Amino acid sequence: MPEGADTAWRHEAIEHWIHRALQAQAQGAHMLLCGQVPMGELLAAPSADRLQRIAVCLLHCSPDVRSARLLRRGEDPASIVHHARFGEWFRAHTLDPAHAPEVVQVPSSVPMQWARWTRRRPGDPQWDAEIIDTDLLTPAQSARLVEEWVRRELSSR
Repeated sequence: MPEGADTAWRHEAIEHWIHRALQAQAQGAHMLLCGQVPMGELLAAPSADRLQRIAVCLLHCSPDVRSARLLRRGEDPASIVHHARFGEWFRAHTLDPAHAPEVVQVPSSVPMQWARWTRRRPGDPQWDAEIIDTDLLTPAQSARLVEEWVRRELSSR
């Protein structure tokens, strides 16, 4: 991520990666996009409706675990509160599209299509995500669960 990257920058990055996914799709391949991509932003990206399928998996941990992990990685202690808030918002948004949409619905140069999801409610089959709680998992265990999820998703096509 570039210095100063914000939500509007993320909108551009998501649209860029959707174009890469469309190229893969045209070749009969799949693409796994990893990163901080809220489901609402992904679905609202202008080209997202051209994808044949979108599946979402959120790796989540509690605020205490997130703080400890970030501090071990050398994160500035003053920024931990922001990571905690975003992580908790991210999980709540993944469970409920109506949860604080203003976090992602910001002005940007990308013509985001918010109406694709703003009327959805929890339980809507088109607002579905796998959530993996990583609190007690090693990185290898988390990776194994993500691989299992990817394989399930591919086999259900």
